[in-house]
Amino acid sequence: MALFDNMVERFEAFCDTAQGIFVNRVEEMLLAELMDLSAGQQWIDLGCGTGTYSAMLASRGCRVVGVDESNSMLQRAMRKQSNAVSTVDYLLGNITQLPFDSGTFDGALLQVTLEFVSAPERVLEEALRVLKLRGRLVLGLIQGSGDWAKSYRVRALQNPSSVYKSAHFWTFPEFVKLIGRFPTDLRAGLYIGPEEFSTAEEAWTLENSRRRSCFMDRAGFLALRYDRKDFGP
Repeated sequence: MALFDNMVERFEAFCDTAQGIFVNRVEEMLLAELMDLSAGQQWIDLGCGTGTYSAMLASRGCRVVGVDESNSMLQRAMRKQSNAVSTVDYLLGNITQLPFDSGTFDGALLQVTLEFVSAPERVLEEALRVLKLRGRLVLGLIQGSGDWAKSYRVRALQNPSSVYKSAHFWTFPEFVKLIGRFPTDLRAGLYIGPEEFSTAEEAWTLENSRRRSCFMDRAGFLALRYDRKDFGP
């Protein structure tokens, strides 16, 4: 059984709350700023879960493949597809061994995925391999020094069966060491912690204020972009 097979209902329920909508909006905004999306691009969403970001990419006119190891997550993603946007091709599979030729995609997305894999180096290698030379890798990370990661660590201590028990929350220096270079571009956000949320309006006011005044290591979420050409042939 995949790690997230039993998490579909809980995950979707959180996404439908005011706090979940706020979190997703912040993260989507930061990631989209780095993607340079245009209609006709081919993207692969690695660890796509219930398809939130696959659907976002498709709504911008991209051709999308979403890959995940959880059949339950993929079944929910397929049920959520709408005729209003381009169809996403969902694939049950291992993101360390992708069934695509090198240089297939214009973009690859890893949104809160590296936290939960056992071989992050291999995942990054595969993501870069399937990109075209002018393609880009965009990652969303729960930053290890932020309040959200701290909250998830507490949950893991309180509940040994939590999906966060084996999660690794990357700090910026750790991730740079892992991938071997600084990003082409980055964004930081989610400066409001999970215990601070009251209303969306107040959350946005606090988020925007802290984004101007706080150091990056206070952020709960990092969006990073790497250009494939910077990694050589």
